[in-house]
Amino acid sequence: MKKELKLFGILLVSGLILGACSNQKKGEKTSNESEKTSSVSSVRTKKSQEKSQSSSSVKKDASTSSAGSVSDASSSSGSNLEARETSTSSPTLDLNNKRLLELNASIRNNLGNILLPSANGLDSAPGYLNMRYTGDANNFSVDYIVSYSPYGLNDGATSGHVPYATFVKKTYDSESAAANDVPYQPSDSSSGLPTVDLGHGISGVMDSGAGQRYLQWNEGRWSFVVHASAVVGEDPVPTAQHVVDLLERYYLPAPSTKGGGQLEATASENVLTWNKGNVLYTLKGKNIDTLVKMAASVK
Repeated sequence: MKKELKLFGILLVSGLILGACSNQKKGEKTSNESEKTSSVSSVRTKKSQEKSQSSSSVKKDASTSSAGSVSDASSSSGSNLEARETSTSSPTLDLNNKRLLELNASIRNNLGNILLPSANGLDSAPGYLNMRYTGDANNFSVDYIVSYSPYGLNDGATSGHVPYATFVKKTYDSESAAANDVPYQPSDSSSGLPTVDLGHGISGVMDSGAGQRYLQWNEGRWSFVVHASAVVGEDPVPTAQHVVDLLERYYLPAPSTKGGGQLEATASENVLTWNKGNVLYTLKGKNIDTLVKMAASVK
C-alpha cells in the first residue's frame, strides 16, 4: 500500500512538471506569433507610409512641372504678343497711305480746300511718311519725307531730313503768265532731228551736241525731255521709253494751257510742271515713277 502511494506521488509530480513545461512552450509560441504579427504590421505600415510619401512627391513634382509649363507658356505668349505689336507698329504701305490722308487733312485745315497729291508715290515702306509745308493758300511748298519715326505735320524733327519729293503751288496774276513759266517745247521745234521709236505709237527726236543728249517728245498738252550725258555714256532712250510706258498707266493732270517734264537719265532731280488757270504746279524729286504717280493723283 505504501509503495502504491509513493508511486502515485511520483506520477503526480511528473504530471505537474510536464504541464508546466507545456504551458511555458505555449506562452513562448503565443509571444513569438504576437511579435511576428507586430513585425509584419510594422513593415506594412512603413511600406504604406513610403508609398504615400512617394505618391505625394510625384504629385508635387507634377504640379510644379505643370505650373512651370504654364508660366513658360505665358511668358512665351507675352513675348509673341510684344513681337506682334512691334510688327504691326512698323511702317507699312497702308499705314503710310493713312498718314498721307491725315497729313493732307491737317494742311487743308490750315490752308483751305487746296489741291494735293492723294498718293505718296511709294511702292514700299522704307520708313514712316512725314510732311512739312510752308506758305499760304496761294503759294506754298510741301515736302514729303521718309523717316525712322512718325511725326506730326511740320514737326521740328524733320527739319534736317531731305525730302524725296516736293509739291509747289505758285499763283500768278494771269493764266498766260503762269503758262509762260512752263518748260514746254512744241513738237515742231525739233523738226529735222533724228527720230526714235518710244513705243505706243509715239516717236521722239534726239538732239545731241557738246557731250549732251536730249530726247524730246509730246503727248497731248505735255512735252517731255530726257537729258543724258554722252560724256559718261548715258543713253536717254531707255528712260524715255519707260516714261512713255508709265504714262499709259498713270494719267497726268490735264493742263489748262500746257505742261512740261524735265527728266534725267540718271538719278537726279526730275521736274513735272503744269498750269491750272493762273496757278502753276510743280512736282520734283529724284524718282520718276514716284513723281508720275503723285502727279496723277493730284486732286
